[in-house]
Order: sequence, then structure tokens, then C-alpha cells
Amino acid sequence: MLQLVLILALSMSGHALAEEEQVYVVGGSRPAADAHQLKLWLTISARKRFLEVSWKNAPVRDGDNVLLTAQDPLSFEQRSTPIGTPLASFQSNNEEGSGSGEDQVAYVPIHGYTSTPSSRSGAEPSKYPTVWVANGGNTDIVAAIKPSLSAQWFTTGVPFDYALSRNVTSESSCYGYWASYIDANGRILSKTCVRAYPRWMTDMRDILGDLRLRDLFIPGTHDSGSYRPNFDPLLRESVVTKYALTQDDDIRGQLMHGARYLDIRVGYFRSAPEKFFIYHGITRQRPLQEVIEQVKDFVLETNEIVIFGLKEFPVGFGKGLGVHRLLVSYLREQFGDLVAHPSLTWHATMRDIWKRQQNVILAYDKDQMVQEFPQTLFGGVEQRWGNVQSWARLETHLRYVNGFDMSRFSSRPVVDMAELTPETWGVILDKHGGLRKMADNINWRISQLYRDELGNNANIVAADFIRGTTLMDTAIDLNRRKIAY
Repeated sequence: MLQLVLILALSMSGHALAEEEQVYVVGGSRPAADAHQLKLWLTISARKRFLEVSWKNAPVRDGDNVLLTAQDPLSFEQRSTPIGTPLASFQSNNEEGSGSGEDQVAYVPIHGYTSTPSSRSGAEPSKYPTVWVANGGNTDIVAAIKPSLSAQWFTTGVPFDYALSRNVTSESSCYGYWASYIDANGRILSKTCVRAYPRWMTDMRDILGDLRLRDLFIPGTHDSGSYRPNFDPLLRESVVTKYALTQDDDIRGQLMHGARYLDIRVGYFRSAPEKFFIYHGITRQRPLQEVIEQVKDFVLETNEIVIFGLKEFPVGFGKGLGVHRLLVSYLREQFGDLVAHPSLTWHATMRDIWKRQQNVILAYDKDQMVQEFPQTLFGGVEQRWGNVQSWARLETHLRYVNGFDMSRFSSRPVVDMAELTPETWGVILDKHGGLRKMADNINWRISQLYRDELGNNANIVAADFIRGTTLMDTAIDLNRRKIAY
């Protein structure tokens, strides 16, 4: 009963490719020089933490394969061997899967194997099936997929171990897994990897320097502090965690993988030695100091700019301003000289912020406090929250706020809250299956919607379980084009 009371008061959000089937017409063989038109992505599902492979503009010819490896593949070749290549496991009628298109990729269970016997005229049939090997056989192929559509999102049966992410540093790039799209001759037409983005802003400094934060496409996380270290949902999920946790990485991990907007909901716990905690609804999550320390360490190490967006204050603040004053004093003390001075205003360019070496923007969603602490606080970032329970309604909301966006004439950043929000009874009755299932159902749709349609006008996009989206790759692509305008 206590658990039901706790979830009853939660205030949460949810998740969600406007389904787009692209036909890629190819006459004859596709020259390698055209490979840049084919794009490939690797993401991680929330519910079971399986690797997901997606692609766009694929030629989809006989002999094409998408191969998943645990090391960087430099070459592929076919060999006759009694041991084959395990295929990714997926069932199109499985409610836990995600993907696009009515006809999913051909598959066999994870313990099955691909088979490509020799078909040359007059050739003696091989005793064993022909399979693909990577790097001369020195690199294992952990999954193989035969594309059936030019644009597709495919959930594999390969689990991702988040311990790999905890080893990411400010110098990291690709790690863990690679996906390669190859043709019948083994040529790599496109390749991607599980990747960290610890310095994407500073790496693009020459392009972004004269732009404001409002001009950029910035990935963000919803309820950023709602995570548990070393949490395995397959072993430890409960009725509370199903609707309370929204991210699989801690704050450091979210920042290392590209998020630059943090959605921070602070509660005050008067009787505890540690007074301030991150809350999701009325469920207490991480100590605020833990979150702050991770932001500080990240910023000092990378010189990236982070928007620390404080909003809602769900527990312990009351109607007065006393606890707010305590919180602002605490933030000022903890962040110290890293706090960007509000005299910069939202009109400041990225270069202006870097010159000050004050990289943490405290965006506080309470006007009285912003007026009272003009040396510390920026005004709150506007959150455009749909408060909806289905992809159809969320898509309508996201299209509307980006299509009729008067705020684009302002310098104040805005955040599209690209997640679903389960209603109270839906949580109590577990109608939605939890936030992880909701995220898996829409994160692939969000990825395509912003990649192909809304990205040019959007500013910040915040999502649940952001590792299941391609928002960071979209940010890199779109922000590189900004200089052209």
C-alpha cells in the first residue's frame, strides 16, 4: 500500500519514426563513393538494454548485411566454416521490441546461424556453410541482420553491459560495439559504434563560437537525477522503480554521452543530514551534492557548457521562499566560480561564456528568486511539456510547438519534453508497463522525427533513457550546418 501511495503522487513523463519508408532505387552495383548517403546508428533499449541498430538510405540488395562486432572491424571476408554467425534475435510481434515498418528484418533465434553456400555455376558445393568473418577472423561477429527496408530500426538480442559506460573518460569516443553495413563483396558501406561525446561543444568551437545556446540543437535528459548506480532492471525492477527511474546513466554518464541540459527537481528533507535531494514526484532519488560534484568534475575536465535547469521543487519547499534561499546559497557554495554570471544574459554567445570560464548556467524556474539573486541565477528554461499518454498525441504536440514557435525570436532556450506522461491510475494499475517500455515504444520515433523533420527549428530536446535515441548524432549533424546560415 505504501508503494501505491508513493506512485500515486509521482509526476512523470514518457516517451516515443513518424513511420517513414524510404525507397532507395539503385541501378547496378552501388559505388563505394556513395556510401555517405547511407547512415547507420547504434542505440540501447531501456527495458532489456539490448543493442538496437537502425539505418537510413540503405540500398537493400541481395548479399547486404549489417554485422555487429565487439571490436572495430577494418575488413570482412567470407569463409567456409562449421561455425556460423549468430543472428540478432527479434520477433515483430513481440511487444518488447521496437522498430519501423510493417515487415521486420528476417531473423532466426540468437542460437541460429546465417548460411551462404557457394552458388557459382559448376562449382562444387562447399561442405560447410559460408559465413562472414571480421579482421581476418580475429574479431567476433556477435549478430548479423539482413536488411529488408531502406530505413529500419532493429532491436537485437545482444545485451549491453553498462559497466562499459562507467569506464568512459573525457578522451573516449567509440567503445564496446560497432555496427557495419556491408555489401555482398564485404565492402563496408557505412559503420557506426557505441560512442561517447565528452567534448562535442569544444570540438565544434570554431563553428559554435558565435552562436547562442538558443541557436543550437542540444540533447537533454528528463528527470536527470532519477537513476540508480549499478541498477539492473532485469533483476531489481519493482513497481516503484518502473515509474520512478528515467535514466540508466548517472549524471556524469549522461554528460559524457552528450547531454548538455539537465532537468533537476530538488526536494528538501529537513530531518536528514543531507538536506537537498533529487526527487521524482515524491520519490527521493540521489543526493543533490552527488549530482553537483559530477557536473563540476565534468565541466572542469572538458570545458563543456551545461545548463542546470532547476524546476518544480516538489517536496519540502512550502509556499514561502525560505527554503529556496537556502538552496540558492547551497548551489552558489557548491558550484563556486563555475557558475555563469547572469550579466551574460541568454544573449551571450558560446564564445562569451567560454571567455568567462564559467560553464554552469543555473536556470531557476522561480521569478522571485531570479530577481533576488541577480548575481547567481538565470531565468528558467521554458519546458514545453505535452502531458500526454500516446505517441499520436505527443507527435501532435511536438509538431505544434515547433511549427508555431514564437519563442524562436527570443534568446531564452526552450526544451521540448519528448516523453510520455502516465496518468495516476495508469501508474497504479501498471497500465503502461513502466517508463522503460514507454521509452522503447517512442524513442525510435522521436529520433526520426527530429532527425528528418523538426531538428532545424528545435532547440533542446529532453528524453527519458536518452541512450535509446539518436539525438546526439542529430545534434552533431545539425549544429555543423549552423555555420552555413
